[in-house]
Amino acid sequence: MMACINKPEVFVSKNPSSSGQIQVIFGPMFSGKTTELMRRLKRYQLAKYDCLIIKYSNDTRYDQNGIATHDRHVLPALGTTELNSTLDKAMIHDVIGVDEGQFGFAEILNLVPLAESVVKLTAVCMQCYGEASFTKRKGTETALEVIGGAEKYMAVCRACYQEPGQVSPACSPNHKALKSSQTRRSADRSSIGKHSFGVDLTNTMDLSQ
Repeated sequence: MMACINKPEVFVSKNPSSSGQIQVIFGPMFSGKTTELMRRLKRYQLAKYDCLIIKYSNDTRYDQNGIATHDRHVLPALGTTELNSTLDKAMIHDVIGVDEGQFGFAEILNLVPLAESVVKLTAVCMQCYGEASFTKRKGTETALEVIGGAEKYMAVCRACYQEPGQVSPACSPNHKALKSSQTRRSADRSSIGKHSFGVDLTNTMDLSQ
């Protein structure tokens, strides 16, 4: 499962046949990382594997005692701020899943060359409907750790990340504001002798950074 460690160290079983594997799930917010982690864990649970789920204990957005998706699906989990403190419990389980590994576990990228599987998920850009690979803060906080959901963060594509609060020329054919404008122009052209209407698809957000 997705896991992260504070240094590039892997604990290997004395029995090579049970040494296991590392799977890493990357992606911006709202890309379904926790949903995918829960899906994989449930598969192992159904197969009667003994699973341990670990969460960052300071992340209590949706549930204090479990990992949770943005739509409130929850699995019970062990909270911690230091992954090494869970080693004794981890070693007596078959499968270990770690959610939100970026909080407090700064060396997550060290897992990439050690992992058997690395998956990069994408979300939908909240400005232009394109493929979103980045997470952008909405506010002006400068702290490294700012825990929050849709009230603090948005998923964006590269072009919308670089041009906050504007319609990026790189993705304007898909942009909500442009679609809204096109809808209004189409309605104006067909309004002679008819009752016309327009649909405003613009999603207005305060991007104050």
